[in-house]
Amino acid sequence: MTLLICRVPFSIRKFCYALVPLLATLLFYVQTSHAEDLSEKAPKAASFNNFYLVTWDTKSITNRKKFDKLLSDQAGSLLKLWKAGKIENVYIDPKPTDQEGQRVGTVAFFVRATSPETAKAILADMPFVKNKVASYQLKEVGAFWLGRPEDLGIGTND
Repeated sequence: MTLLICRVPFSIRKFCYALVPLLATLLFYVQTSHAEDLSEKAPKAASFNNFYLVTWDTKSITNRKKFDKLLSDQAGSLLKLWKAGKIENVYIDPKPTDQEGQRVGTVAFFVRATSPETAKAILADMPFVKNKVASYQLKEVGAFWLGRPEDLGIGTND
């Protein structure tokens, strides 16, 4: 490229040398203004959905009759939250027992929320929580990263 510039008449070479800093300045301005536009449009970190694992403490059940009476309401509440997209990935384990050794089973799931307080607020309306029938543990697990294999057309249990 140097050889090409050397063969160009002197006035054009001067013009090209003057144009390079101007183009560099323009390129820098475009890159920084574009980055500012992206940062303004990007959601704030607090608005990203995190997921919180909810597991129920079956040993906290002190009133088995109340538990049995509210079980259907609890299941309905869970389904409603699932349909609303507030919870995901519900897992059932039939083995856990209560304080007396009677099988109660349990359900674990992920709550989608922006903070632990928001997750707790979602759970506060569930019958077991409202009626203090069972307590739960809440553990932040982070953001949903890879997606579900079935959404990508990948078999899950082949």
